[in-house]
Amino acid sequence: MQTDTHLHTNKQCVFFSLSLSVSLSLSVSFSLCLSLFLRPVCGIRGKTLIINLPGSKKGSQECFQFILPALPHAIDLLRDAVVKVKEAVDELEDLPSPPPPLSPPPNSSPRRQTEDKGVQCEEEDDEKKDSGVASTEDSSSSHITAASIAAKIPDSIISRGVQVLPRDTASLSTTPSESPRAQATSRLSTASCPTPKVQSRCSSKENILRSSHSAVDITKVARRHRMSPFPLTSMDKAFITVLEMTAILGTEIINYRDGMGRVLAQDVYAKDNLPPFPASVKDGYAVRAADGPGDRFIIGESQAGEQPTHTVMPGQVMRVTTGAPIPCGADAVVQVEDTELLRESEDGTEELEVRILVQARPGQDIRPIGHDIKRGECVLSKGTHMGPSEIGLLATVGVTEVEVQKFPVVAVMSTGNELLNPEDDLHPGKIRDSNRSTLLATIQEHGYPTINLGIVGDNPDDLLNALNEGISRADVIITSGGVSMGEKVCEQIVSMNGHWKMQGILDPRPTIIKARLSCDVKLDPRPEYHRCILTWHHQEPLPWAQSTGNQVSSRLMSMRSANGLLMLPPKTEQYVELHKGEVVDVMVIGRL
Repeated sequence: MQTDTHLHTNKQCVFFSLSLSVSLSLSVSFSLCLSLFLRPVCGIRGKTLIINLPGSKKGSQECFQFILPALPHAIDLLRDAVVKVKEAVDELEDLPSPPPPLSPPPNSSPRRQTEDKGVQCEEEDDEKKDSGVASTEDSSSSHITAASIAAKIPDSIISRGVQVLPRDTASLSTTPSESPRAQATSRLSTASCPTPKVQSRCSSKENILRSSHSAVDITKVARRHRMSPFPLTSMDKAFITVLEMTAILGTEIINYRDGMGRVLAQDVYAKDNLPPFPASVKDGYAVRAADGPGDRFIIGESQAGEQPTHTVMPGQVMRVTTGAPIPCGADAVVQVEDTELLRESEDGTEELEVRILVQARPGQDIRPIGHDIKRGECVLSKGTHMGPSEIGLLATVGVTEVEVQKFPVVAVMSTGNELLNPEDDLHPGKIRDSNRSTLLATIQEHGYPTINLGIVGDNPDDLLNALNEGISRADVIITSGGVSMGEKVCEQIVSMNGHWKMQGILDPRPTIIKARLSCDVKLDPRPEYHRCILTWHHQEPLPWAQSTGNQVSSRLMSMRSANGLLMLPPKTEQYVELHKGEVVDVMVIGRL
């Protein structure tokens, strides 16, 4: 594939090989297929996919329709959406082999070379370009505008971040006057995640890091970045990127008692009716509704856990307790408050006669068979996040073994030559590692198994080996440490987070509530997450958010007792601070 000199391609653009396969499978003419490759301006610039189309309107429309089915997959490759890419590859493997390539027309002699890894086309002269697509329109007026092309792209593709650029190749170059931050921003058109690398795309975590020696050179300190090359990413875009790149783990069978916090991987059905017999809702008397009010003889008692042996006849009632079976012959229950005792045994241990004061209706205060749960009813659905109530329901229906999503194993490591273990004495230039202990405790609070990878020094090989160990043992790696603009120690760090989605939780978004500010808060040019303590005042519907003080990243005291994060907007000319009493969004991070 040929690319313009202005293009900085950091991936092998297999997309164009896919587009040729699609066009061939649709029995498109050979000359029209070649028109996809005649112009040299094609490839990838940062996160932007640049599609080469022929000069004529007819040819552009037809070629764009041929490559349109492959665009979603191409965008998944650009965004490094590992899960979606793997699904597409699996679908392709299930398809039959494509037919052999069509032979070119006798009059055409394109220089073409076919290899196992794709199709490579050499550039033709201007005359052969013009003969590739039949068109009578002037080339200067026949090019489709970016707007007209975008209008033909489905919404599902546009929502993935497709950016249709005009044909003007000058827009593909970076002018010298742009700052490093502006250059980085232009390279990331969707601003959703750092530019992905081809070597990080794999189907299993074991293949992510292979070498035990890093290729990173940290000796050229003078050539480090003076400004971050990575533009800011919004919380929403970062969150979506994490979810798109995260696969749900496998399943396992556990005892229902161990189900707290787990996510069901199966629907759970009731084996029996609940209640399995007509049961009384209240303490009172089982009566025949047709008898109406009046004096009745008491023939016995029905208690919970016992099956009555007597049948209620006209003029009779049976004393019942809440949850007790209803005896044969009775079709209603009259609560004890609507009765008057007329006669009892001499020792007071037995009721003999009672007066019914109200007219009962059939079925009154009786739970019929299957009233709560019917046999075969789905009581818990796949994807349910189980808590105490769900575990109690499993016990109710007698399901003691359930299939659940596996918990992700989370590995945590701290990086930095300045770090010491908490047990060590301080030395000049050293500090104790607190981040690792905090992170491990937070993860364990949610019930996830953890692996402590310890402290890793600022050495590329040591970091790479620690990552290799973590990937071989864990599903998620959390690293902590480093400085904001220090030497680049890792060219590429693979993070497999999104543990809630791994666990199979259907909606892993954080909990956000409204709260009032307890004090004035100054805004920053960037969006901020300000640690706070949420408290409720008497008879007020909204909580109050109290700042924990200085928010500098090194001050762990600001996390003490914090159970929320103020979601502060960036500063503008109109708004430089928020005032006490204003309502803001707060992300809940602890117990309320």
